[in-house]
Amino acid sequence: MSEDRFRHHAAVYTTDEEFLAVAAPFVAEGIELGEPVLVATTPANVESLRSALGTLAGDFDHAETAYFGRRPPERATAFFRYWQHKVTSATCRNVRVLAEPLWAGRTRADATAWRRMESGLNVVLAATNVWMLCPYDARVVGEEGVTHALMTHPEHVVDGEVVTSPHYVEPAHYADTCDALPLPPRPADARVLPLRGDLQALRRFIVGRAIGFGLSEENAAMLTVAVGEALAFLRDDGHAAMWLADGSLVCELSGAQAGELDPFAGFRPPALHAPTAPGDGLWVTRQICESVDVRCVEGTVVFRLRVAGPRAAESAVPER
Repeated sequence: MSEDRFRHHAAVYTTDEEFLAVAAPFVAEGIELGEPVLVATTPANVESLRSALGTLAGDFDHAETAYFGRRPPERATAFFRYWQHKVTSATCRNVRVLAEPLWAGRTRADATAWRRMESGLNVVLAATNVWMLCPYDARVVGEEGVTHALMTHPEHVVDGEVVTSPHYVEPAHYADTCDALPLPPRPADARVLPLRGDLQALRRFIVGRAIGFGLSEENAAMLTVAVGEALAFLRDDGHAAMWLADGSLVCELSGAQAGELDPFAGFRPPALHAPTAPGDGLWVTRQICESVDVRCVEGTVVFRLRVAGPRAAESAVPER
């Protein structure tokens, strides 16, 4: 059966056997129907799935979930790119994705960002025919993780049957709950520049402070690109500020909000052959930065852009 709509199912499992009970039929059916199938899970789960599928073991695409999109915006983009690559105009078949994010070792802030992305996929992929099954290992995610899985997926699989999740929360509202906590206060020693419409002054400020904090000229220039795309949502009555925090360089932009700002703007790459849509530029910002936090309160919008600090940036350069 194929449907020209996005489907997003959660499946909670507590044993390796329960994982296979839900994953193997999903993957096998897709292969037998000639549908593209991507499996992004742990190496152990991929190997178990291969053993269970027998002669079909080599007929699906797979990726280690830890590297299939290191950050939420990259992962959402990877799903969308996979669909773009696999879908054809000659058929309305599903593009199946079994996607299990890596939860071990996440900070609370990281977990919130990933859950927010899971909810956002219902918006980002709404116009696709992706059928996504997201396994959740209760031994790893715990009760809180299971609760959020049922909030971010409209349906879940129980004993092989797809049922509506009574706890599902609409993505915009879920994003609001994730963003309800205020951002940590700006440190007293942060350098601040008033925004007065002088883009050259802003660029000099960002590049000068970034290089002063130890970033390379190239990384400092990339940060100005990220900032430039975010500026589209600000009026020239706020400020820019920069400081170091937890090994990252933070750039804050604040001012009166200019235009509507979708809570999931920037999680899908801009269309190549379509007019530019509001928020498209934020995709560039999210690809450049390690994280992008946005808060909109009473007509004021605050962007917190984080990029790797000098030590992290240096460690990413291969040795010669």
